[in-house]
Amino acid sequence: ASSSWPSTLDELVRPYPANYLSGDTPGMRSLFPRLLEELKAKAGQGRQGGSSQQGDRSGQDGEISAAPGPAERGSWLEALQLPEQPLRIVVDTERYRLAVLSGDVIVRSYAVGLGGDKTPTGSFSISEKVKNPNGRDNGEFGSRGMTLSNTLYAIHGTDDPSSIGKDRSLGCVRMGRADIEELYDLVPLGTSVTIQSGGLGGVPAPEGERFELTPRHNETNPDKVYRWLD
Repeated sequence: ASSSWPSTLDELVRPYPANYLSGDTPGMRSLFPRLLEELKAKAGQGRQGGSSQQGDRSGQDGEISAAPGPAERGSWLEALQLPEQPLRIVVDTERYRLAVLSGDVIVRSYAVGLGGDKTPTGSFSISEKVKNPNGRDNGEFGSRGMTLSNTLYAIHGTDDPSSIGKDRSLGCVRMGRADIEELYDLVPLGTSVTIQSGGLGGVPAPEGERFELTPRHNETNPDKVYRWLD
């Protein structure tokens, strides 16, 4: 990760493996200058406030907890990890749900397939994002994959949609095609992921149109054979 601030959105929208963002929208481009200034200001506040700015983001019932991202102190990535800003992922193995949250607000909620006791629990981050991990969009890992840091596990698509809501993987988190493609566009590299039993309750997916970015670069990695524990 870079410790300098990006001057343009193009510095974040790059080809694999530096695809921090997977594309953009006209709205993102118009808002970027203002957002950048806000993030710089919040990064400064975070350094002045010290640990008090990094408090527990759990709900009052303590069920949902945020995992820290891999951001560097004093960098623009750190600003994205301040409590009021980042998106984070929580996977509830009890309910076979994956939720995207901003603070304690659920932005999206998806059904997922898991691997029972083989699915790891704990705190991770998205360390890699790749399109068509099997070299095509209909392989066993589907059209998108996102590696969980320091593991052989990933959040990815599947060629077996009937496995969603069941324990059929070797530990990975499986998602339907439309869901994984939206999630891939929603969350940047470094997004924190917490896998735990319980915590999400019976939260429905928010209504609304699918979020979609306009891709700008090649995000495939044809030189690698992915061997996630699907």
